[in-house]
Amino acid sequence: MRSIIEMAPLQVYYSGLLFTPRSSLIRAAYLKNTSIPWVTMEPKVAKMWSSLIQTLEGHTGIARSALFSPDGKLVASVSLDNTVRLWDTLTGKQCGVLEGHTSKIRSAVFSPNGKRIASASSDKTVRL
Repeated sequence: MRSIIEMAPLQVYYSGLLFTPRSSLIRAAYLKNTSIPWVTMEPKVAKMWSSLIQTLEGHTGIARSALFSPDGKLVASVSLDNTVRLWDTLTGKQCGVLEGHTSKIRSAVFSPNGKRIASASSDKTVRL
């Protein structure tokens, strides 16, 4: 990726601008009055930015609930696949899977300092 950016920085820059929403301040400031000769047809883009930040995918069963860690750096998601998955809120990458329950997980909670998670299951156990 780096080599592509180094070889064609203007193309990468203009591509980014072309795919920003129509009402974007960045688009208005930098794409206005700019001609891009190699673009023969502009892409169809949304008028405004979406409020959706990320979609976290990885569970194989229905996700029942999600909770933020006290510092907001992690999200824990509880699923009917008998797992609790941990996600980095900045990158959206999965950073852990808590397994071991033999039945549906009903809930989970972070400790006040965010260093532990407790999960409660229909298998009549609570796991830390």
